[in-house]
Amino acid sequence: MMTDARYSEKLAEVRLTRSQGIVLDILRKRGKNGVTPKQLIEEVSFAPRTVRYALRKLLKFKLIRRIPCLLDMRQWIYLPL
Repeated sequence: MMTDARYSEKLAEVRLTRSQGIVLDILRKRGKNGVTPKQLIEEVSFAPRTVRYALRKLLKFKLIRRIPCLLDMRQWIYLPL
């Protein structure tokens, strides 16, 4: 995971929407295990489309990364940097 100083610096460079911020907070709380989009949707009260959009934007800003889920190769696991 990114250090707190580097994380704060990276956040200062980008403007996150409320939904992107909430999704990023959940990913940082879950830490090393990561989260699938389905798990995120169950945890927040946003529409699935909003969660997918937030994940795409966070990937674009290089605040998170994704790896294939070895249990179900149709899904991705999202991890904070």
